[in-house]
Amino acid sequence: MRKIQLRTGGVNWGNGQGTVRTFIEEIEQQVQREVERAMNDVLVEEVDRLLGREPYQRRETRSGRRISGQCCRCGSQRQQGFVRNGYRQRQVVTRWGVLDIDYPRLRCGCGGSVAVTLEMLAPYQRVWDDISEQVQHWGELGLSLRQMQSELGTMLHTSLGLRTLNERLQQVKMTVQGELKAVPPVVMLDALWVTVLVPSGQVREDGQGRRRSHKRKVKRCVLVALGVWPQTGAWEVLDWELAPSEDQASWERLLVRLETRGLYAERGLYLFLHDGGKGLEAALRFLFPLVRRQRCVFHKLRNLWQAILIPDGFSAEQARRLRTQIVRQAAALFRAPDEAAAQTALHAFCSTWIDSQPAVVTTLQRDLPDTFQFYAVLARFPRWRSASLRTTSLLERLNRALRRLFRAAAAYHSERGLAAATARVLLPYVAR
Repeated sequence: MRKIQLRTGGVNWGNGQGTVRTFIEEIEQQVQREVERAMNDVLVEEVDRLLGREPYQRRETRSGRRISGQCCRCGSQRQQGFVRNGYRQRQVVTRWGVLDIDYPRLRCGCGGSVAVTLEMLAPYQRVWDDISEQVQHWGELGLSLRQMQSELGTMLHTSLGLRTLNERLQQVKMTVQGELKAVPPVVMLDALWVTVLVPSGQVREDGQGRRRSHKRKVKRCVLVALGVWPQTGAWEVLDWELAPSEDQASWERLLVRLETRGLYAERGLYLFLHDGGKGLEAALRFLFPLVRRQRCVFHKLRNLWQAILIPDGFSAEQARRLRTQIVRQAAALFRAPDEAAAQTALHAFCSTWIDSQPAVVTTLQRDLPDTFQFYAVLARFPRWRSASLRTTSLLERLNRALRRLFRAAAAYHSERGLAAATARVLLPYVAR
């Protein structure tokens, strides 16, 4: 490991408050020069490995080995036909500042230049990978492009264009591919809505007289599938889909892709857990008719809360107590030891509230068999965690990170930008 020797003889230690700032600036300059030297050394070492010899070492002219580089004139890839041809000066923007890099050049025996890509730095790369990682991290935090531009200007004493930052922000893998390594017994499904700006076909002039494409707001839906192993509590993101709505066709695109990757009952899939959307229900009945479908208990209780009728003359505190009483009694149905006990509690609940709260009873009984599916699962797999079988709360917590990002952005100017933002949040939770 190279040792960095810091020489700060130029610091005026009697200069009061400016001393620390000057000291820090000299350290930054020293580190920047060391990073430049290290990057140049690595580039030279890459060329040495590529050519199979060090500088001034004689070539083995009979060797027929080929490399990835290619002559731009004759098309040769023969290693021993290439020689070093000096360096090309360039500046590269990194988190250490703007570095002066000597990029190695190669020449073919025919006199043509050799096009070769080095691992440390691409031929025409002006922004290093660490800046792209920083920009994507800021994107996860919800910073705007102008905020990123301001932060980089403060860090590097230089400026990057908004288009360049946007390109770095979208340099992320958009989709998940490949066969599933393990099929989860339970799959949670949910959707989030977000605003996207799309061209309306009209053109307008801004305050400076420039012609701009007019955009209108539309809603787009992000469909997410989360795999859960209730026996251990482990989970992972399986896939997601950017769709115009939550209709059956949109969900089928996601589910067919998952089925193609290996998600089906024969490999261990046992239960789908969802919030009860009609389009999703239709897609599940069509593609997975033999797999159980469980309605989220939390969504059921939320619907009950909204269906409660508050008598006239009740104060806010009395209304809160009534709602709490009803919802707690309903929640007890889903904590019964088995389905038989739950049915007994259900009969008592309906008898108690049918006269004063008929809408609550009707809402509770609607699709009740789908809400009780987890009892059948627990009867067969008693060691599974019931919390992973009743609600989509685990997926809701993951979606909270997406909502935070969508709320900060307010609206995305392209579907590609929305897809990249979604991928930055969800990709860390995909199994490698």
